[in-house]
Amino acid sequence: MNTKAIGAASEVIFRALSRDGVVPATIAVALEANGLLAGPEAAELTRGLRSAADALRTQLEIAERRNTDLAEQLEERTRQLNGLLDTLSYDEKAVPA
Repeated sequence: MNTKAIGAASEVIFRALSRDGVVPATIAVALEANGLLAGPEAAELTRGLRSAADALRTQLEIAERRNTDLAEQLEERTRQLNGLLDTLSYDEKAVPA
């Protein structure tokens, strides 16, 4: 539910109802004049965009979990490598000139 849109529409309707001779078309005109009416195409587009955004959020969550897993694996491999390097003698660590 879009509470901002509902609040804005409610305000426009309230103002329209305060005038004499208000009919439903008057309220619809007031809503349209304030940019609060959307046609079926816009509603369909909005639904499609929301669906796409939900799918992208899901993909992002999966990627973030994978990144966390990979970071943990990298830390473990780094610990293992450092442990192996620590077991080498000084001479084995030397690099020939």
